[in-house]
Amino acid sequence: MNNKRLITTIIFLLISTAVIWFGFYYNVTFYGKHFAQNIPKTIDGMNSREIIMDQHTLDILETEDVLFREYRRHGEFENPLYLCIIFSENNRKVAHPPELCLSGGGNIVEEKKEIRFDSEIKNNFDAQRLIVTSGHQKSMYLYWYKSGKFSSSNYLLQQFFAAAMQLVYRKSSCALIRISAPIPPDEEPPYHQTEQRVVEFSKKVIPLIAKELP
Repeated sequence: MNNKRLITTIIFLLISTAVIWFGFYYNVTFYGKHFAQNIPKTIDGMNSREIIMDQHTLDILETEDVLFREYRRHGEFENPLYLCIIFSENNRKVAHPPELCLSGGGNIVEEKKEIRFDSEIKNNFDAQRLIVTSGHQKSMYLYWYKSGKFSSSNYLLQQFFAAAMQLVYRKSSCALIRISAPIPPDEEPPYHQTEQRVVEFSKKVIPLIAKELP
C-alpha cells in the first residue's frame, strides 16, 4: 500500500514538473493589444492619473500591457489607492510574487498573509496581503493572479494552471493584479481601516478585470 502511494506521488510530481517546465518554453513576449488599459479611469466615483513605467521596467516584465494608476476622490484628502495590472496574452512569467520586486527595490516586507472576502464573481475570494515599509512610510498591498477565468493568490497553483492551458491551447493569458494604499501614521496594527478600504476597492475592481482581461 505504501509503495503504491509512493509511486502515485512520484508520477504526480513528474507530470506536474513536466507541465510547468514544458509550458515554460511556449512563452512568447507580447507587445500588441493593451487589454489592461480598458479598465475604467473612474471607479466608484474616484478619478485616476496614470503613472508611467519606464521602458527598462517593461523589458524586465516582458510585456507592455500594463496599467499603473493612482485613484482618489476629487477634493478629498484621504490617502490614494493604487492599482497595478501586469498582463500578457501568452507569457505566464509576467505573473510573479510582488514581494520579490518590493524587497529588491529596498522595501521591507514585514508581514504576509492570505485574506478572503466575498466578491461579485466569486465567494470566498482569496488574495495575499502585504505590509511593506519604505523609509518612514508603511503601505498595505493586496494582490492575486488571473489566468483566463481562473483567479487565485496561490502562485504555484496559478502557474500550474497557466502551464497546463498553454500545453493544451498553446496560449494562456496571465495577469498580476496589485492594489495598494499608504497606511496613515496614526493607524495602529492590524490596520483594519486601511484593509477595509483596499478590500472594498478590490471588490469594485474584480468584476471589471473579469470583463476586460481575457
